[in-house]
Amino acid sequence: PQIRPKLGPTRLRSLDKACRLYTTASRPRIRRHLPRLAPPCQSQRQGSEALEGHPRGAMLPRGALLGLAALASVEAFQLPRKHHALHTHAVKIAAAAVAVPDPPKPGPLALKLGGKSINLTGLWFGASMTIWVIALYPLVLTCAITSRLFDPKKRRPMDFMVWLWARCSMLTCLYRPKVTGKENLPKKGVPVLIVPNHCSYLDILTLSAFMPRPFKYISKIEILRIPFIGWAMGFAGHIALRRADRRSQLETFKDTVESLKNGNSVVAFAEGTRSADGTLQKFKRGPFKMATTAEVDVVPVALCDLHKWHPPSALMPLAVPRGVELKVLPTIPTAGKAPDDVMAECQAAVNAALPAHQQSRAK
Repeated sequence: PQIRPKLGPTRLRSLDKACRLYTTASRPRIRRHLPRLAPPCQSQRQGSEALEGHPRGAMLPRGALLGLAALASVEAFQLPRKHHALHTHAVKIAAAAVAVPDPPKPGPLALKLGGKSINLTGLWFGASMTIWVIALYPLVLTCAITSRLFDPKKRRPMDFMVWLWARCSMLTCLYRPKVTGKENLPKKGVPVLIVPNHCSYLDILTLSAFMPRPFKYISKIEILRIPFIGWAMGFAGHIALRRADRRSQLETFKDTVESLKNGNSVVAFAEGTRSADGTLQKFKRGPFKMATTAEVDVVPVALCDLHKWHPPSALMPLAVPRGVELKVLPTIPTAGKAPDDVMAECQAAVNAALPAHQQSRAK
């Protein structure tokens, strides 16, 4: 509230318009709007503080704010180029970073269940998942028995059923993200630890439906207790985790290493919990210790622009996700490396692949 008046309605409108113009690659036109955008100061630091008052600016890393404020000040006050060290590439990153689409609103028909919002789109998602899991459950039970008898270590028939359920549910809801980097996955049959960023329940559905490789999750025990869906994950051999139980954490470590050695790829959310605002949180060491102990490589994955469709305040997605990208990044070898080194390399890779408004703000 103290910062927003520094910009005022004219500059706020100018910022929105400048961002829209920049995303359409109209750099010459953005210059005409920057003078009105510039904060009433010539300091990059003060300018970035004023920009933080904008609802989109508040989502930016500090570097992007400084870059955009510097560009605005240079254009507004017509400072000589020699007085700033802002390069064209940094300008593009800063301006593009501000162009963050506003998150969807629950709408007037939304309900509150357990303190969380659910609207018609959310009901559609919930109905789709429920109908498909019930329709497929006879096959699920058949595959569960088959897996237990003939493929107890990998349980590939159950992996197929989890993929089929998630795929059908998401396509029924008209949701299909862009998937890039499939060539970075190792050959089929080679187990890896898959490490994505974690923002919402939609992460699990997105990976299950569109990740081109069967895998197991390290999942909270509460997820595995969900009727039908959680039971199917248990049949498939997904690994349960009780966060508050130290003994369970040790069992999870042992079960994950065993699953990797049995030839299964495993998904581990290394942040430990969902990010509230979509920005990447600091990774925890445990998953990378699992990878080095099992002697498997790590595949970083970046889930881009997925968080806003299912915020923590919503029980189900508030709108059909658009513009989501699942990026499979180059494999990180673990041979001869310490877990901390692998963790740092993986976090840097995921952070660099995310859009600017999701990148870590850690200094």
